[in-house]
Amino acid sequence: METEESRNPVATTAVRATGTTTSLRDYIALTKPRHVLPSTLTTWVGMALAAPGPLPARLVAATLAGTALAIAGAHVYNAILDRDLDGLMDRTRHRPLPSGRVAVWQAAVWGTVLSAASLAIMLLLVNGLAALLTVAGIFLYVVVYTFWLKRRSPWNTLAGGFSGGAPPLIGWAAASGSLSWAAGVLFGIMVVWQPLHFFALSLKVADDYRRAGFPMVVVVHGEQATLNQIVVYSLILAILAPLFTPLGVTGTAYLVVALALSGIYVAAAVRAAREGPARAKFWGTWLLRYAFIDLTLLLVTAVLNRTV
Repeated sequence: METEESRNPVATTAVRATGTTTSLRDYIALTKPRHVLPSTLTTWVGMALAAPGPLPARLVAATLAGTALAIAGAHVYNAILDRDLDGLMDRTRHRPLPSGRVAVWQAAVWGTVLSAASLAIMLLLVNGLAALLTVAGIFLYVVVYTFWLKRRSPWNTLAGGFSGGAPPLIGWAAASGSLSWAAGVLFGIMVVWQPLHFFALSLKVADDYRRAGFPMVVVVHGEQATLNQIVVYSLILAILAPLFTPLGVTGTAYLVVALALSGIYVAAAVRAAREGPARAKFWGTWLLRYAFIDLTLLLVTAVLNRTV
């Protein structure tokens, strides 16, 4: 006999959770700390590449703290807007909002406090350009990506890429007070890398996205189209990544590493596309791991081989 619980297990879970004490852990979970740290580190990379010399510790600390708070606040707003669809996916239905452990109003206050603290730090302790870029990053992620495109268009991934490119630009602006062509290259690398790793992830969890109704490329156009997109974006990344050296930001060592990493990425992407949907989950896992290896080695080498 079908019961209300069997018809809507997610809603039942939320009801059971209602009234439980919201813990600090739940508030922290809303900020997605595993995503905050790596994104904040890209801010430090932007500062390291742009700095004309040693930077004051106070400026570095303020910039990193302000960026981390902005990213955390944006994640909270994202969780509020996505709470209904998160409740439909196995990997997200136990998060604080869909499970009912945190009320929407509590999350809204938390996200606002984090975002306001971020902007205050940027305006008072960093500079106006960094503050403006922080506002732009939050707007792109919360409004353009989450609210507008995420449920409407496969282009949502690219919009997410633009918001993901904001942290290193914030760092660059904080360190130099301006932006440059090299800053644009760093931004481009991050913008292209974001869809690359999202495409790989979507191959792994395609069923979850279909269940929730997110119009990801893998849902709208299928695995082969997603694999083809990975080839295209890996080629764009292969063009962008080496440009720091001709722009005079890095030396030959970085150029060699960038070319090698990009060559591996493109070769793997082409092979994955040739093998097609039958091996999509395998390549999704492999390419997701390599995406993080590639970006980490690329940015670390750029900082270590900096020439300006």
